[in-house]
Amino acid sequence: MPAGPDDLCTVAELKAWLPNQGNNDDVGLQALITNASTVILNEYMNRPHILSSVLGTLNETYDGNGSAKLLPHFFPIISVASVTVDGVPIPLSTSPVAAGFGWDSRKIFLRGFQFTCGMQNVALAYTAGYSSVPLDLKQAAVEAFALTYRQRTHIGEKTSSFQGQVTTSFDMSELPPRALQVFNQYRRLAL
Repeated sequence: MPAGPDDLCTVAELKAWLPNQGNNDDVGLQALITNASTVILNEYMNRPHILSSVLGTLNETYDGNGSAKLLPHFFPIISVASVTVDGVPIPLSTSPVAAGFGWDSRKIFLRGFQFTCGMQNVALAYTAGYSSVPLDLKQAAVEAFALTYRQRTHIGEKTSSFQGQVTTSFDMSELPPRALQVFNQYRRLAL
């Protein structure tokens, strides 16, 4: 399986975290990385893509919310090409007090205008995403994937013993708490 465009880490990065990991399971590790990255991004973070190189230019429509701020689906926002409300193009604000649109890494805001209430009456053209997977997100993915990989031979096992002397117990939590905390920082909560 080839690497996916949204893989949260590489096989080499995961192998560096796994002790004594040779090259005999690179295909399995790559499948784990690609499949788990897809699940984390789509189902947990509600973000099918996070890299700007994969997202490209975004052309989206939104329901106007009656305010001067709008949270686009994807972030961080890199640039905004156009904002249209009710078919009227909003100009780019040229200063902190000039009417028009502006943005920061998470929201688009209007001065002297508003995103009037309506159904699909706001059109945005913008670019967003990270240039590479942020280091904290990459490390959280490595830790979660390493745990999943190590537990694969003990799926569902709670305890085991050998001649009454060795007992093993596994915490089968879906994600390590530290990784979950980082994943939460990148979740898209607003629709």
